[in-house]
Amino acid sequence: MAAVDIAERRRIVDPVTQQEILVPAGISDERAIEHARREREGELHRLRFFVDWGHRYPLWESFTDKYAMEPVDYGVSPELERRLGEWVLFWTAHFEPAEGWDDPDSRAQWLAVGDDLVRELELEVYDIAVVLPEFR
Repeated sequence: MAAVDIAERRRIVDPVTQQEILVPAGISDERAIEHARREREGELHRLRFFVDWGHRYPLWESFTDKYAMEPVDYGVSPELERRLGEWVLFWTAHFEPAEGWDDPDSRAQWLAVGDDLVRELELEVYDIAVVLPEFR
């Protein structure tokens, strides 16, 4: 996650492992502790967040039959689904593999929006998944 994102999180200690947990704003301590337990037990999806040509959304999950995932697979809200799709479209309009970004401002805007989307996605899927931002 971006450094700003980590700074926005509060810290608690997992009562079982005694390890520090970074808790996103809007998540209770109880949910964070349960999330940490479920992650230790391998019960959470590992939702990879990055773009690739030919897929409408930046959602991927390794070791599944599907791999290229859709927002509906995780119960993502229609508003976030729309924004995820727009973010991918922005990338395809402003980035060429051989040439790179059309200008630095496009890249900076895309990265900033991506950071916001990761935070929002994490909150929406917190009880079922860990979001792995792999777009930077």
